[in-house]
Amino acid sequence: MGFLEAVVVLYLRRLIGVGFVHVQAAPSGPAWDAVRAMELGREASTLAMILAVALLAGRGLRARLGAFAFVFGVWDIAYYAWLAVLAGWPTGPFDRDLLFLIPAPWWGPVLAPLLVALVLVVAGVRLLRAPSGVRARPLGAGAAAGGTALLLLAFLLAGPSSFPWALYLPALALFAFGSLGW
Repeated sequence: MGFLEAVVVLYLRRLIGVGFVHVQAAPSGPAWDAVRAMELGREASTLAMILAVALLAGRGLRARLGAFAFVFGVWDIAYYAWLAVLAGWPTGPFDRDLLFLIPAPWWGPVLAPLLVALVLVVAGVRLLRAPSGVRARPLGAGAAAGGTALLLLAFLLAGPSSFPWALYLPALALFAFGSLGW
């Protein structure tokens, strides 16, 4: 899935005239206007596929949440790995990218989503391997939810040339604490 996403993104970026490198500024113009709806559909379809895998992979909320976290994390890591193989980008962890468009454009260095993806993979494995009957601790669940909300805010506040590290790093710590402490 990460390979397929990388190939589709490279094709779309070629179609809108930004070539085989990351987007350094907000895309605009007639080509972007024509592709934007497809790009939003691609992102929504990716989320739907990951959700479908999670629903089929587990029984019960904990296992399905674990499967979703694991698959989402692996997909995101594989996506950037395949971009590096196919396009020679990213060249480093601080290369900036237009990360996502739902619900609004997310900007940031590729390191930021990769760290979140790493936490998701580990948390997903922990959730999938937890014995049945083990329940989330309210503090952990609250920290994971709060960290998620703050991470989303950090990505949405970021711009093509700035990233709110002062918000992102505590949000990531809160998210990791909550997600890994179940």
